[in-house]
Amino acid sequence: MAKPFRLYICSDIHASERAWRKLINATKANVYHADAVLIAGDLTGKALVPIVSAPDGSWSATLLGSRKVARTEGELAALERSIADIGYYGIRVTPEERAAMETDPALVRRHFEDQITRRVRAWMTLAADRLDGTGIPVLLMPGNDDDFAIDPILAESPYARDVNGQVVDLTPWHQLVSMGWSSPTPWATPRELPEEDFLDRLSALMKGVRDPRKTVMMTHVPPYDSGLDTAPLLSPTLQPTASAGDVLRGPVGSIGVRKAIETFKPILGVHGHIHESGGERRIGSTLCVNAGSEANHGVLRGYLIDLTETGIERTQRVEG
Repeated sequence: MAKPFRLYICSDIHASERAWRKLINATKANVYHADAVLIAGDLTGKALVPIVSAPDGSWSATLLGSRKVARTEGELAALERSIADIGYYGIRVTPEERAAMETDPALVRRHFEDQITRRVRAWMTLAADRLDGTGIPVLLMPGNDDDFAIDPILAESPYARDVNGQVVDLTPWHQLVSMGWSSPTPWATPRELPEEDFLDRLSALMKGVRDPRKTVMMTHVPPYDSGLDTAPLLSPTLQPTASAGDVLRGPVGSIGVRKAIETFKPILGVHGHIHESGGERRIGSTLCVNAGSEANHGVLRGYLIDLTETGIERTQRVEG
């Protein structure tokens, strides 16, 4: 019998420098004995952190509600690392530049796009430098939070491969179908589609596979009401709702993804998007997994899946 093909699966790294380096180092050392790495979207971060210069040569920043001051180059480098490790983007500015950012959204947008493209480019370079020769492919895609500015960088990556919107061979027996868009969210993120359009695109991809039941379907958003999509329910002002002192939670995944899984019955569904809903569930014969994410704490959550010609031999949730 042929050796099982092992997938290492993760998602929602969200610009965490520490989490990305953990992933690259674990892959290079082949800690998990993986044959391929799948990253199910959301590579980029969500916030700029101005690091403001002072006349005395010090620098200061507010990080997670706490004011940080760096008085030496070493302290400044450490501050920038701490910002990058939680998935934010530190940017050195003068007080005047900081004031301009407060009144000019377009300026903030330019700085933000510059920072996200810089980090993604650096990550793709690091992957190529560290992983070339390992024979372990890294197959990834943007998620709904990822700006389109990163697409050309991913396309030019010398090692990692952007598989968004594609059907590619994965194991000796299985193909991978990937779609990084999501159904609508309250935040109007860059890559969203109405449920009907989402299902149409995903169904069109699935119709191009050799055997739907020997397909791995990787969608950033999890299937609706699967237990992998449970999140706080929001009010019209985007605040968590509560009852009797408890935050109300419910399903926020994609109806389109669920319908596609029920229709095509892939062997495996790979998802992310809802950080707090890591785990595994079955929809009919399809095993669906969401590794979950605590990348903002420097924690890399993942799933190991062993695939054989006849099915899934083993699953294991891992943390690094």
